[in-house]
Amino acid sequence: MAHISTTTDPSVIMYDLPLDNFTIFNSSSNQSDCTNEYCVSDEDYIAMIYEYIFPSPYEWILITLHLTVFVVGLIGNALVCVSVYRNHSMRTVTNYFIVNLAVADFLVILICLPPTVLWDVTKTWFFGSFSCKLVLYLQNVSVSVSVLTLTFISLDRWYAICHPLSFKSTAGRAKTSILLIWLVSGLIGLPEAVVLDTRRSPLPVNTLFLTDCAHTWGESSTRVYQLVLILVLYVAPFTLMAFTFHHITRVLWNKNNIPGETVVYHPKCRKNKAAQGRNGEMKNASVSGEGQIQSRQKASKMLMAVVGMFSCCYFPVHLINVLRYTVGLPQTPALTVASLISHWLCYANSALNPIIYNIMNGKFRKEFKNTFTCQCMKKKRKRSPKATYLCKFTSTVTHCDKNIHEMSTFK
Repeated sequence: MAHISTTTDPSVIMYDLPLDNFTIFNSSSNQSDCTNEYCVSDEDYIAMIYEYIFPSPYEWILITLHLTVFVVGLIGNALVCVSVYRNHSMRTVTNYFIVNLAVADFLVILICLPPTVLWDVTKTWFFGSFSCKLVLYLQNVSVSVSVLTLTFISLDRWYAICHPLSFKSTAGRAKTSILLIWLVSGLIGLPEAVVLDTRRSPLPVNTLFLTDCAHTWGESSTRVYQLVLILVLYVAPFTLMAFTFHHITRVLWNKNNIPGETVVYHPKCRKNKAAQGRNGEMKNASVSGEGQIQSRQKASKMLMAVVGMFSCCYFPVHLINVLRYTVGLPQTPALTVASLISHWLCYANSALNPIIYNIMNGKFRKEFKNTFTCQCMKKKRKRSPKATYLCKFTSTVTHCDKNIHEMSTFK
């Protein structure tokens, strides 16, 4: 019987051993010498278990999908961090939160994906009690960090666009908020880390196969804890984010009523005078404001896409958890497959965010391209001395053109 053990690690699936379909290797054994219900030797019994846990064809497909997420997620989230680090013009408050989200996604893919995939496929936790606590704790923390980071991003954008005079967002406050996010996330996952432990299956042979990583408290405590987490880390945050982005959308797409968008011109400015018509009217007075509005609209669309993708990827597993802990879903092969797919969707979300940035943000797209271009130029360093210089400055949009111009003038 498979069941999902946690909400924040929604895909951890534990199994009891159904031996009904096993092939009996030694049916001629004496019944009086039987040590198990199949009356086979211990070696044959372990071979039967091995046959059961060996990946089936659809599980090999699942492994391939997870491997794709592993490669794409690690490369993509690393590129996000490198892009903001190398380009000083991208060190904005929103991008600090995006980097924090990328770090959480990178950690969950690197540390949590491999052991949990092996656990899902083989129905066995091979890594001991300490890793049982650590891996699932880090996974819970990373999911909490992702949810809280998206919540802080939505609140930051809401204040910046809808109430620009009420709260001034700064890099220092963003860093303080990130520290608070990690602290709260660590505390949220702590109770589960305390009660998680390995549990051997009651088999008649001494084997590590089918060892589980499960809660040591009662079923009622697990039910209450999981339902509270669903409320705190899914329902409440996304209700708040829906409100903030709805308000942001109304403000940004209502160009006649945008707070803080008045454009003020100095009377002695030549460009401002050139913008005046015959009657002294400012024909181009709204040009700067229009550009700022369009920039904010693009940023808001990207953030809404990230939030929407997160909610869609985590909805199936939360739905399964709610139904399991309220009405009690019967375990069927279809539900097992649905649980495995919902598990994969949670990991896939961590790999999709960099793809969204690449599609919807020109600066990230340019930095991703420059990073790969830089690596290619490094290989040609010996052939072309200029390649080293271009590689050094190609990822810094703010200073690159200026430095190249000064070098060409010097020559």
